[in-house]
Amino acid sequence: MSLSLKMMAPALLSALLAFPAAAANRTLVPAKSEISFSVKQMGVAVSGQFKRYSAQIDLDAAKPKASSAEVTVEIASLDTGDGDADAIALDTPWLNKIGFPKATFKSSAVRALGGGKFEADGTLSIRGKSRQLTVPFTTQDQADKSTLVTGQFSIKRADFGIGGGEWNEGDLVANEVPVKFRLTLAPAP
Repeated sequence: MSLSLKMMAPALLSALLAFPAAAANRTLVPAKSEISFSVKQMGVAVSGQFKRYSAQIDLDAAKPKASSAEVTVEIASLDTGDGDADAIALDTPWLNKIGFPKATFKSSAVRALGGGKFEADGTLSIRGKSRQLTVPFTTQDQADKSTLVTGQFSIKRADFGIGGGEWNEGDLVANEVPVKFRLTLAPAP
């Protein structure tokens, strides 16, 4: 039950990493960042996160059209707190960490919505399948001059071929996977 939910998490985490939130190319602070997901299996929520990811983020709040972001998530870093479930989620019909070790998001456009709110359009690629995605996010400058970028979005696991067979029948495992991210960017150089 919790294994299949864990398998859906990578796609969500990849999308979360795709959000820009700085005035120049900024370094991600992994110890203060998190990409998490939650999937319902037989009506029970199973949560997890990805532990390893990288991001190239360049955001100019005054000129958001010049901003960009590229985020890469290491699929094998999925962690739900249950080793058996993680092994199933990382195996072939789910995330297939050997065949597709990384998930990526690359932005194509960033729009300011006002009040520290933005949207990033881009391409999310998981398991060799790519889909267009719009990710809403907010930025907040911190006292130490770092920038906190937060947001959430959902993906449909079937769009990326995550899962299959009996897992796609009825409501055994929900197709929609909510993803949340909280990324801390180091102060601009």
